[in-house]
This record gives sequence, structure tokens and C-alpha cells, in this order.
Amino acid sequence: MNAARTTGPVRVVGTGLLGTSIGLGLTALGIDVILANRSPAALRLAIDYGAGRAEAEGDAPEIVVVAVSPDSTAALVAAELEAHPDALVTDVASVKGAILDELRERGADVSRYLGSHPMAGRERGGAMSARADLFLGRPWVLTPHDGSTPAQFFALENLAVDLGAVPVRFTPDEHDRGVALISHVPQVVASLLAARLVGAPDAVPALAGQGLRDTTRIAASDPELWIQILGANAAPVRESLRAFRDDLDGVIAALDDPE
Repeated sequence: MNAARTTGPVRVVGTGLLGTSIGLGLTALGIDVILANRSPAALRLAIDYGAGRAEAEGDAPEIVVVAVSPDSTAALVAAELEAHPDALVTDVASVKGAILDELRERGADVSRYLGSHPMAGRERGGAMSARADLFLGRPWVLTPHDGSTPAQFFALENLAVDLGAVPVRFTPDEHDRGVALISHVPQVVASLLAARLVGAPDAVPALAGQGLRDTTRIAASDPELWIQILGANAAPVRESLRAFRDDLDGVIAALDDPE
């Protein structure tokens, strides 16, 4: 086992799929992981899985990772910045620009905040779906802003590497436009395609091969989470969907006169 670059302690707020997976990966390296969740049952489940320990009086985390839904992220990041004045705070939400904007509107100390986004996940959520190797070989986007420092970037780069990820650097705007194209629009398209199967005769889906399964698999993702993601990244998603619609119109026009 390679020595960890992150010294810890690392505080993880939110024990769903990503938060618990981060905890499992870091704990396996011997790093002290402090877990927090508003649900005592969800917290206990993650602790029982071996993702970390409960918080204790006097804890002084080096890094705080906020791993909650997009709608709750900015508020919790702001609270963690205030509660832990010596810690670097990051989040793993799939939208970055809107969170940074909200933090500034709240008057939070963004000089100790650096957003990030591991490009990893599963169509199933929750601690029970968590895996220590979830991030292995996957990109982990770091999105420094004009108040970030090289030392902060280096600390989160080390965290990503410790979890087996490949750190990459984007601005918040570059990130949001990129994930709109490669993640958010595919989710919409998969969901719309899966919706076309509703009401089809039972025998028709039974004919499907791997192609349909591949293109609709992510349609099983949490719809409430995706409403939040799409709402927070509406402009880039709208732009990509309009271009996609134009392409579809071109295909339809060609089929109107296939000769």
C-alpha cells in the first residue's frame, strides 16, 4: 500500500454514495475520517461500513468535504467554513459556478473554499452502494477561483490521488459547460428514451439488446437529485439541448424525404 499524501483529519459531511466512498477510500489508507450527517441512521450505517468515525469534541479537520445534494451544498459549505476556520473546504457537487456565486452572496470566506467534482458515480445512491475504489482511474475536477492558492490546489490534488483519481483543472464555468455536454444532457436524453418505452407492449422491450440497456441505464438515477442538478446548470444544459434538437430536426427532415 502506498503512503497517503493527505495527513488528515478529513471531515466528510454527507454519507451518501460519494461521501461514504470517500470515507472508505481514505480510511483504508489509515487517514482519520470524521463523518457527519443530519440523519443519525445514515451516519451510523456509514460508520458501520467502516467509512470513518463520528465527530468528537476538539476535532480539527485539515480538509472538509461537503458531499450533499446541490440545493444544500452552498449553505453547508458556508457553515463548515465558519465552524472550522483553519480548514480547507471543498464540495463534490456536480455544478460549480452556482455554488461559488451563492457562497459569495452569503458573504462566506471563499478564500478557504475550492470546489471539486469527482467524475464517478453509480445509478444507485446511498451508503450501501459506496465503494472504496469508486474513484479509481476517474477524473477529479478541481475548480480554483481567483481567491484560491497553489497550496490549496495541491492539498486537494493529493486527496484525489490518494483515492486513485486523476486530478484535472478547470474553471467553474469550463466545468459546468463540460458536464452539461458529457453528463447532464446524456441524462436527459436517456430519461426521454426510457420514457418512450412506457406503455409499449410487453413483448417489445423483451426484444431489446445491450444497446438499449446501455443507452437507458442512467435513467434509473434519482430524479429528485437530477431536478436539482439541471436547475443549477440550466443555461449550459439548455444550450446543448437546443443544439441536440437542431440535429434531431435535421434527421427528421432527412427521413421525410429519404430518397
